This record gives sequence, C-alpha cells and structure tokens, in this order.
Amino acid sequence: MNGNNIKPPGWIQRLINRYCDPYLIEGIYGDLEELFFENVALKGPVKAKLIYFFQSLGFFRRRFKKRSKKVSNMKAIWTNYLLTSFRSLKRHKVYFTINLIGLITAISCSLYAMIYIHDELQFDNKHIQSESIYRLYKRHINVAENQDFLTWETSGLMGPTMKEEYSQVTDIVRVCPWFQSSIVSYDERNIKSEMFYFADSNFFDFFDFKILAGDKQTMLKAPASMAISQSLSRSLFGDKNPIGESVIGYNDLNYTITGVFEDTPRQSNMQFDAIISWSTTVPNVGPLQYNWMNNWLAQGIFTYIKLTEGSSPEQLVEELPDMMNRHFSERADQYFLKLLPFRKVHLYGDNITSDRGTKTGSITFIYILGFSAILILLIASINYINISLSRASQTQSEVGVRKVMGSSNGQLMGRFISETFISIFISSIIALGILALLLPYLNSITGKELPMASLFQPLSLIFLVAFITLMSIFIGLYPAYILSSPQISSILKKSGKVSNAGWLRKGLMTLQYAISVFLIICTVVIIRQTNYLINKPLGFNKDQTLVIPIVSEMTENALLFESELNKHPNIISTSTCRSGIGTGNFSTTVIPEGYSDELTTRIFGVDQEFFETYGIELNTGRTFLKGSLADSNQLVVNKSFVTFMGWEDPIGKHIRFSPEGTPVPIIGVVEDFHYSSLATSRIEPMILYLDTHQLWNTSVRIGRGDLRETIEYINDTWDRFAERAPLDFYFVDQWFNEQYKKETQLLNMATIYAVISMILCALGLYGLTALILQQRQKEISIRKVLGASVTSIVSLMNKQFILIIVISFLISAPLSFYLIAEWLETFQYQTNLGIYPFVIAILVTFSISVGIISWLSSKTANTNPSETLSNE
Repeated sequence: MNGNNIKPPGWIQRLINRYCDPYLIEGIYGDLEELFFENVALKGPVKAKLIYFFQSLGFFRRRFKKRSKKVSNMKAIWTNYLLTSFRSLKRHKVYFTINLIGLITAISCSLYAMIYIHDELQFDNKHIQSESIYRLYKRHINVAENQDFLTWETSGLMGPTMKEEYSQVTDIVRVCPWFQSSIVSYDERNIKSEMFYFADSNFFDFFDFKILAGDKQTMLKAPASMAISQSLSRSLFGDKNPIGESVIGYNDLNYTITGVFEDTPRQSNMQFDAIISWSTTVPNVGPLQYNWMNNWLAQGIFTYIKLTEGSSPEQLVEELPDMMNRHFSERADQYFLKLLPFRKVHLYGDNITSDRGTKTGSITFIYILGFSAILILLIASINYINISLSRASQTQSEVGVRKVMGSSNGQLMGRFISETFISIFISSIIALGILALLLPYLNSITGKELPMASLFQPLSLIFLVAFITLMSIFIGLYPAYILSSPQISSILKKSGKVSNAGWLRKGLMTLQYAISVFLIICTVVIIRQTNYLINKPLGFNKDQTLVIPIVSEMTENALLFESELNKHPNIISTSTCRSGIGTGNFSTTVIPEGYSDELTTRIFGVDQEFFETYGIELNTGRTFLKGSLADSNQLVVNKSFVTFMGWEDPIGKHIRFSPEGTPVPIIGVVEDFHYSSLATSRIEPMILYLDTHQLWNTSVRIGRGDLRETIEYINDTWDRFAERAPLDFYFVDQWFNEQYKKETQLLNMATIYAVISMILCALGLYGLTALILQQRQKEISIRKVLGASVTSIVSLMNKQFILIIVISFLISAPLSFYLIAEWLETFQYQTNLGIYPFVIAILVTFSISVGIISWLSSKTANTNPSETLSNE
C-alpha cells in the first residue's frame, strides 16, 4: 500500500478544528501528521491511526481551547461595584453606622428567635412512635362553683379502663411524678433524687428512653423495683454495676436497682432521675399501699395512651363520656376527658394546670418571640430603606456618570444592591459573635438551656446565608430601583427627583412608629400585670418565712426538732403539720349544712401555731387552742367558704366529708389567703382541720436578726436529728415568685424588644432627619436671611413628624388594646388596663422624637447662612 495515499482520520481533525484556537491549528496539524507518517512507515496504518487518536487527545485541554470572541467583563464589573460600595460606606460613616446598628440588632434578634423556636419544636421527637402517643387530660367544669379549667390530673383507673374497653387503645402507661424530692442511700452515700416517678412496668417499652443496663421488659414489674439514671448511678455506685443492689429510698423503704437509663435528654418534657415500679403502690401487692393512686376518685395521676395507626383521637374523645357514666357517674357531669398529641404536650400544654415534674414550654411565648423579632427586623429594614432613599441626591452624580459610560439600569441596581449586601454581611458576622457572647445571659432571662453549639449548627448557618441573600434583595431592591431610575438629562440639569420616595418614607416611618408604640404599650401592661401578681397582698405574711419538708427519717423527731428551733431568739414562730404554703394541701368534696350537692373544697391540715406563723387573720370565732384535743373534731373555714354558702353566722354550722359521714362543727372563720399562683388559681372555699399526726412540713417565721446565722442554726439542728437527708427548705416569697416564672420571662423579653424598637426608631429618625436637613440646608439659610427665627424653623421641622406620630398612635392603640385585653383575660387576677400604658407610650415616643428633631434642627438653623449660600 502506498503510504502517500494514507491520511489521518478526518473526524479527529474536524474535532480539533472545532475545539482548538485557530492560531494553534496549523502547528497542531503539522506535529500530528509528521508523527503519523513516521508511524505508518514503522508500525503500519492501523497502529498509526490508533496512536494518532491518543496523541490528539492531548490537545483537548484548556490551554489549547478556542477563545470566545465575546470577552465577559462581569467579574471586573462586580469587583468595581464592591469597591465602590466600600468607598461609599466609608464616606458616609454616620449613616452606615446607623444602618449597621439596626441590622446587627435585628439579625441578632432573628437568629436567637430562630434557634430558640427550633429547639422548642424538637422536644420529644426522639420517640419512635411519638405520632401515635397521646396524653390524657380533662376539663373540669362545676357550674355551681363557677369552675372551668383544664388539668393533667387523672385517676389511676382511667387509663387501664380505656385499654380494656376501646380496641383502638393499644397500650397505656401511668406516671406519677412525686410531690417532693427524696434521698437515695447506698453504704455511706446519700444522694438527693431531684425528681422521681412512679410508673407502670411498660414505661420503657412505651417511651424510647435509652436503657444502659437491665431488661426493660421486667425492670419495673416487681414491687420496690427502681431504675435510676446514669448520673445517679455514678454518684451512688461509681463504676460498679448497680443491678441487683439494694438502696434505701422514698419512705425509708429498701428498693432493688433493676435498671440504669441514660440521663433524660434536655429536649424531653419528662424529667426524672429515678423510676419506682407502680406495683409498689398497689394495695395488697406493694409496701406503700397507696389506694388513692389506684382508684377512680383521687385525681393526681398522669396518663398516656397509644392508639392504633389511622384511628381517630377525636372519635375516641366523643366516646369517653360513656365510659365515665359507666364507671364514675358521680363525676361524669364535671370531668370531660380529652387527648393532646404527645409531640404537642411541651408547647401546647401551658394552659393545662398541675403539670408537676415536667419541663414545660409555651406556644404563646413562641409566637410573641417570633412576632417581636419580625417587628424589630421590620423597623431596621425601614431605617435602611428610608436612609437609602434620602441619599438619592448624593448618588445622582455617580448614577449620571455611570449611565453616560453605558451602564444599564440593571447594572446600576446591582451596584446599590452590592452595598446592601456588604452591610448585611458585615452585620451578620458581628451579630453572630454578639449572640455567642450574650447567649448565657439570654438563657438566664428566658429559662432556656441553649448550648453554644446551637449557634453553629448547619441549620443556623443555612439560615444566616439565606437571611443575608433574601434581606439583601428585600431591603435593597426598591431603593436600588429608585436610585438608578433618574434620566441622564434630568441629572445633568440637576433636577432629578426620586419618584414616590417622599410618601413612601412617610408611610414607612408611620409603620415604624406604630410598631414601637405597640411594643411600648404591651410592655407597660406586662410590667403592671407582673408587678400586680408579685406585689398583691396574699392574706398572710410571706416575708422571712420558710418551709422545711420533713423527710421520713425525721418524722419521729419532727416535734423535737421544732422545739429546738423555738429556742433561737430570731425564730418568732414555728408550725409542724401536714400543710404549708406551697405544699401539703389537697382538694376534695364535702357536704356543708344546708347544701344539697357536694362542694369542692381546698383542705389544709394544720396545727395550733399555723395561723400565728403565717400571720393569717381571724374573721370570726376562734382558731384551734393550744393543747386542746377536742379541737381535732372541729373545723376552721375561710371567708370564701362562708360567702359561697351565704351563711350570716357560720359558727356552729356542720360539714360532712361523705354522705354517711359524721357532721363536724365549724368553730372559726379566717380571712382569705392565697396558697398558689394568682395567675392560674383563685381562692377556693377552704377547710382547715387540726392534724398533728401527718407531720410533713415545718414552717418557720424568722425575725429581723441575722438571717445567715439563723439558717446555720436551723441546719445544725437538723443535722443532729437526720443522718441521711441534708436540710432542704424554700422561702415562701421566693416560692411565689417562682410561680410567675413564665410571666417574668415574658416581661424580660418584652422589655428588651420595646427598648430595642425605641432605640432603632430614634437612630433611624436621627439619620433621616440629618439627611433631610442636609438637603434643605439652603432653604433654611434663605429662611433665616428673610428673618425666620430658630424656633420657627424647629417648629417647621417638627410639624411633619408630629403628624406621623399621631397617625401611628391611632393605628397601634386599638390593636394593642384588643390584644392586651385578650392576654389579661387569661389571668385569674388582673390589673386594671386603664389609659396609663397609652399615655406612657405616646409621651415616650413624642419626647424622644421631638428631642432628636429639635436638636438637629436647631443645630442646622444656627449655622451661618453665608457659609451655606456661598457654596451654592
């Protein structure tokens, strides 16, 4: 075969021709063909073509690629935009700082709200079948006693009966968080269990708490069985395997450790460090013999149920009144059972009472936090937009030059949006750092336990990136459109005007002020309501009064302990009995003389010194006499009891505790006193009976002497009688304040947001006014030359802003009145709304605004007109 007739593959040459730069084609072809013909002679045409193919692949690289005829200059354009934006921000430091402060504040509030809300929404989502779990609660209605409230407390037989009678109920579990802490002892170690539960044997099958040791199927079956947390196990046993070990626990009983579970997660509604088997409480089975936990009458148990997939909880709720009529007819017209999805318990159960031993959230607080963050973000955005629009005259020269050089409106908008992006990006980085520093403080005022890692989790960073992008567009797009819109001809004539910017600025300022006035009104009402709850007279002396729970090992020595306390000169009075303020009271039904139905009544078991210790005043009759055994069969009632019954002379009236019970006479009436949160509970009809046998609590009223020394004396006295349990006590006034923790958290957050909104409004007003005065400086100078006074110029500038404040107040006042009145209705005791919050809001807003405008206006008006006019 003639080698001259053999040619390289044409299809490869065509590909090289399409891909490679034309300036290189001739050299590429020459090199490849020279090698091709050498290989044909040495190795034959087939191998030569194959080698030619592989050699040609080396030219399909970027360095040989054909260059585009159209060279993109977008990189250079955006680099120029960023540099110009940086220079512009540097040149206008004051306005950049105002915008930066507003954006940093708004982004910090938004980011904190996001991580807080996300954290709250993650509660109880680790349980595999959480979508099928519901918590039983009831609506308690008693028309005669004007009672209507929701409570988690159910009876011990409601759950088991539901499982027996309704096929859609596949499983139930009863839980009873105990009313006080307990000491768990092993060898010489005595560790306090902060919260322990009694629970059914299927508890760890029902819920997915992680088991570290023991068989979850059997660990809570036998009476006196106890499962403990990993932390409690380490405190008691160290690294030793605790399974099978015996400890002394609640009620000084011996318990066998049958399981160890991982510490309850932070994001769990249920919080416990030990669980005791339910069978421990069952009469004739366990050692505690608690009949009240295993009958229909007593209400103090928490019940959870699991439904079959696809079953309707609403349909089940409709059928539950029939069950109540069959088994508990005496309460069927008062107790109406309902179900709440387990995943909603943490947030949506805040209006359901008696949720002891759990960590509760509030969907109301979530809404308020999120809504407030949005309002702060809106205020900061309005500041940015208003100041950007007001700077239109300062940017017209730049816009004109760029348009002459060929820039389109879209490119000019990109220039101004890049300035917004830089501001938001810098603000976001600073906000993230500030929030990291403030997180411990924010946790303390909200009662939250957000870890530092929550700020840097992927969701937070994604939120921040999305926030920067969206906010750059949201608050930068319209100002960029307005600033890039003037025509070249109008700019050259210096007659360019920002279309529609004036009315828009005023509208945005009105909205901004309306938000601030709204937040101030709400904050003032929240402050008044919280202070009202904390400072309202309680009907007894709460100051310098503490309550000491009497543990089981101290029961025999409780009266001796009390006697020793009374020897201290700074201890005014003591009371050792069943009840104290905040503990030991319960609710039951009685049949008063002349009343045909049962009356729900609050019961206090007291001793003769109870009234003196708490300073409870006598209304009529007498209280229990010291040393009188006869008074153990007589009663004292409160004034609300007498008022409800309509008795003119209650002394000598009788009360029965059951239809067949012995009538017990009333010997005295005391003034009403509060014993629980004023936010959720009203004073009920109350019976106080003499109980010197159930010595559960010692109340101590301390004088004005050295408090620390007195507490040390109480502690030393306790240690002489108690071997296992350390002294535990609480001050009554602090206990009441703790009841208003949610209100206090709301107050703190509302105050912070109201202050922030007012500061941002003031900063925005300062920046906007300064720009307006700068633009009107020539007008002001001319007015001064024509004889206008500084006062008239200041009045002129204030006039337009005062109108905005008035309009914003007219918008926000009705809305805030409606919402805050609805909020106050959720409290049992409410402060008077009145006009005070509205007056405060308008005065604060008016004073700050007029002060800023007057100061800037007078400063401009006092400038020498010759200096201003000579520059024109």
